[in-house]
Amino acid sequence: MMKTCVRIGAFEIDDAELHGEQHGERTLSIPCKSDPDLCMQLDAWDADTSVPAILNGKHSVLYRHRYDQHSDAWVMRLA
Repeated sequence: MMKTCVRIGAFEIDDAELHGEQHGERTLSIPCKSDPDLCMQLDAWDADTSVPAILNGKHSVLYRHRYDQHSDAWVMRLA
């Protein structure tokens, strides 16, 4: 697990957590306390919606994977 910065549109989160080492297994957890407005938008999207993002200065594509109730965070899959 590694703290990371992610920018999705106008939203910038600096306490997201990157998990996994292998391509295709990497996920990004976005805590809802960081930006409740972003989390409300993520809740409306489906798992097939691609989300362009900048992750640590590099362009990435994210997909909504699941909501983690325990940590109150959205878990995003990296393409």
